[in-house]
Amino acid sequence: MSKSFILIASVMLAICFFLTSCNESAIYVANSGNDGNSGSKSHPVATLQKALDLSRNSKVRRIVVSEGNYYDVSVTLTDKDSGLNISGEAGKKVRLYGGRFFGKWEQKGKLLEAQIPDSLWPALDFRILVINDSLRQRARLPETGAYRHKSEWPYLWQSSQGGWSKKPTEDELTTLIYDPADIGSWLDVKNAELTVFHAWDDSYVALSGIDTIKHSLKFANAATHPAGAFASWAGEKTHQYIVWNIREGMTKPGQWFVDRRHRKLVYWPFQYENAASLNAMIPTKSHIIQIAKNASEISMSNLEFSCSGAPICNTGYATANITGAIVADQVNNLTLKNIQVKNVAGWAAKLTGKDISVSDCEFSETGAGGIFYNGNHIRIERCGIHDLGMLYFGAVSIMGDGDNNLVSHCELYNIPYCAINGLGRKSVAEYNLIYDFKQMMVDGGAIYTGGVDSMIYRNNAVICRKGNTTEGWTYYFDELAKNCIMENNLAVNTLVPVHHHMANDLLMQNNIFIDEGLQTISYPLCSNLNFTGNTFIAREVRFSGPNGEKGSTKKESLNAIFQKYFDCTGITVFDGNQLIANSVSQDVLHVYGTVRKADFLLGRNQLIQDKNAENAVLQKLPKQFSETGYRKNFVDIYKKFAGSAN
Repeated sequence: MSKSFILIASVMLAICFFLTSCNESAIYVANSGNDGNSGSKSHPVATLQKALDLSRNSKVRRIVVSEGNYYDVSVTLTDKDSGLNISGEAGKKVRLYGGRFFGKWEQKGKLLEAQIPDSLWPALDFRILVINDSLRQRARLPETGAYRHKSEWPYLWQSSQGGWSKKPTEDELTTLIYDPADIGSWLDVKNAELTVFHAWDDSYVALSGIDTIKHSLKFANAATHPAGAFASWAGEKTHQYIVWNIREGMTKPGQWFVDRRHRKLVYWPFQYENAASLNAMIPTKSHIIQIAKNASEISMSNLEFSCSGAPICNTGYATANITGAIVADQVNNLTLKNIQVKNVAGWAAKLTGKDISVSDCEFSETGAGGIFYNGNHIRIERCGIHDLGMLYFGAVSIMGDGDNNLVSHCELYNIPYCAINGLGRKSVAEYNLIYDFKQMMVDGGAIYTGGVDSMIYRNNAVICRKGNTTEGWTYYFDELAKNCIMENNLAVNTLVPVHHHMANDLLMQNNIFIDEGLQTISYPLCSNLNFTGNTFIAREVRFSGPNGEKGSTKKESLNAIFQKYFDCTGITVFDGNQLIANSVSQDVLHVYGTVRKADFLLGRNQLIQDKNAENAVLQKLPKQFSETGYRKNFVDIYKKFAGSAN
């Protein structure tokens, strides 16, 4: 064989190998892989990080993760990864964990203890424990409900002016006066952490000291508001607090705490659990996927995320300060499809940027909220977001801001605060099915937003259980909202289906509001409200708000904010509405004071005292709202919570 032929053959083989490598359509990750491999389907790598490295070097922009569980995962995408698609193997379970299994357990009476190794201490700081794919409950006192503290803060909150009428001092933000019947010298401040309730939010704080003479606790990090704030209007909630992570709170199987003094994880197992077979997972990473600024054209699909942590911090309104399992910062064109996030300490996803799509996802069992977003042209569609606020009770399903955004066909439930808290200007919430919201906090609503222009709530259904006693403030436009529309929505058993505040030029049309007893339509400090073609069903319907009448309060006696609303007009158009009720009344308000109580003037509207008329409305509900949510289960939820639906 000639040397020329051998040379030509060698060159041809090299070209073929090069072309094959260049034509590789994806980089593969598998549990059976090795990070020394090429990343081909037959020679996969073992980690997502290695797959990213290969992608950056080869310009292959697709990563496929094979079936299985992957632990200690935390990767950061940058603008170098623009155009990247990461997907799980089609039709398979692919789970990425931001934690790892932990614990060489020793039996100590009825409890199990595991030493936290030097390699993880003191950096390891966790507040969730995952066993058998479920969150276990942290030790707490009291076992249910909350303690009542004695702190007072009598000053006025002025949100439109940026805060408190008196600025709190550092000492006021870091002190709580406790009842010695609840707390004593036995409290280990090295371990204990507190939830301190306010009104629409809470604070989560570590402790730095206890004074058993003054009966005071000192916080290691400042609370959002002083303990006792908002008590003048928000009531008992503002004096409540819970103590977490203490041995004295271990009252039943399934509970746990971190003994920081002795560097141990302590767990009370169920009868079916034992030290030899217990697989306990703790978070070691604060995020699983992070996307840095200026990345673009990123997509992820068919993946499950679990067990990420969240460092302790001031939680902020609606837990906005807490991190997420998936974090994207100023990304351009991001797609999340068929993603599941559960059993995480923070948010499921925190996303900022533009042209973001989140669809067909399931987010649940989070320490904070579901989806936080801020940006333009963001779409949240066909998602289930539920069982939230496992650590922070100010949590919401969706918190949004920006412009031209959409939340559509989502099912939102088991939420301590709002289902939707903000959307953005010129944005829409439509066809969402909402229930079991506002379980812990006051103020807020099912769908709430403030300070926006040209927002639309339409074709949503919000349902509370029969006998509900929590005022829903269901569809809520708050301070400085204007030019907004609320149409074709349903509210059942929410007591206050409409609550608007300091808003102007709002249209409420063709909505249906159903309550068994008193139903309140509330609109303090609002002007130019138009109610057209709505149906109100209740024993009594009461309208509560201004109508242009002035009370005895002098304008000059009010603060600058209230003076702006001195001439508010309330409802200026009320036309073509049906009121199926025994009576209709109004509380005429000026600012927040009652000017008078009176019958409501019906004008060109119908007061119907006929059960048949109510039944006719109810019979149409299944067809009218069957498209809400994404599981086609409106009728099932309605039957479960409100009664029969034909």
